[in-house]
Amino acid sequence: MALGWIISTIVAAMLGTTFATLIATMNKKVVRDKRGDIDFSKSDIYFQWTRWDYTIIVAAVYTFLCITGLLVFLLRGDTIESPWIQFFIHQTFVFSLITFLWFITRIAFVFKGIKKRWSDEFK
Repeated sequence: MALGWIISTIVAAMLGTTFATLIATMNKKVVRDKRGDIDFSKSDIYFQWTRWDYTIIVAAVYTFLCITGLLVFLLRGDTIESPWIQFFIHQTFVFSLITFLWFITRIAFVFKGIKKRWSDEFK
């Protein structure tokens, strides 16, 4: 009955862990101050194209493919009882949320870095 949800949860956990690992491994390039906060004046990684950007793009493309798959099965006449519909609904929700949050976080770090590095221009 809920086979699609179970498989989707397993796939989301595997892909989410892979994506998060790709992003988290960049932390070794981040310079931190004495309190453990990011020192944006010394950390250039937020101003470069990195794995984080590629990961966001891959997650967004995967989300689009899941939406397309959901549309195909809905147009075919499948209902919520279909494991495919359950799978694509769950994947679409999870990865659209993850992609959105990563994108917003990425932009927030860039803006924080700009504010720290060039704060004299914003006064």
